Amino acid sequence: MAKNNYQNWTKEELIARIKTLEKRKKYGLVWEDKKEDVVEQCKKQLPILKEVKSKEIITDKDKPTNLLIEGDNYHALSVLNYTHAKKVDVIYIDPPYNTGNKDFIFNDRYVDSEDGYRHSKWLSFMEKRLKLVKDLLKDTGVIFISIDDNEMAQLKLLMDSPDLFGEKNFICDLLWKKKGTSTNVEGVQVSSLTEYILCYGKTPLAKLKPRTYKKEMRNYPFLDNLGRYRTTIIEKKNVGSYTRESMRFKILGENCNYKCNKK
Repeated sequence: MAKNNYQNWTKEELIARIKTLEKRKKYGLVWEDKKEDVVEQCKKQLPILKEVKSKEIITDKDKPTNLLIEGDNYHALSVLNYTHAKKVDVIYIDPPYNTGNKDFIFNDRYVDSEDGYRHSKWLSFMEKRLKLVKDLLKDTGVIFISIDDNEMAQLKLLMDSPDLFGEKNFICDLLWKKKGTSTNVEGVQVSSLTEYILCYGKTPLAKLKPRTYKKEMRNYPFLDNLGRYRTTIIEKKNVGSYTRESMRFKILGENCNYKCNKK
């Protein structure tokens, strides 16, 4: 939560503010707002995008033009708000997960797991960019955000804030499997195999379109002369888990014969 600068407030204004804070219900996400150099710079000097003609790729002049912007995301979002405000249908972002393993840079320095303001820095970083992102969306627009367990709880509360997207505009939380097998083969700890994608609409007008295929096509997406089918991975996750004969299954060929020599 961003802090106010009370230095220039009058005594009466400060007293009124204190009374308001005392009456406020104690619920919500609170953090120590951290100033970010790039944000302060943009207040004084507007970033400008420079086109690199040598990188241009044109395949069909009659088709829409796409832009690839290389640079700080705060700079890019600031500029796009001058050219594309309220014009975007869908935004997907994959922010730093703040794992403490050199995946998050704040003011040109990596934020490690021992940083006491690790979560506050991340929330300050995200809040400023999400406000710019929201201004780009149409009223019917939606945003998807990838995240994992490190900041999932904080991000959900941040997005639910009335200053951003608001709890009523939450659409869904998509869970996806990030890897095929567990690395915790000895069962010492519970292994996490999933990550999240949060989806919000800018306003209640935002809706996701229904799926374009029937349920049976989703479960059995492939088709041949014998009918619908699906493929899947058949694997043994670790050595020695299932040694009983009853847990072993032979994979036979088309005529119930072995496809290769038993040896």
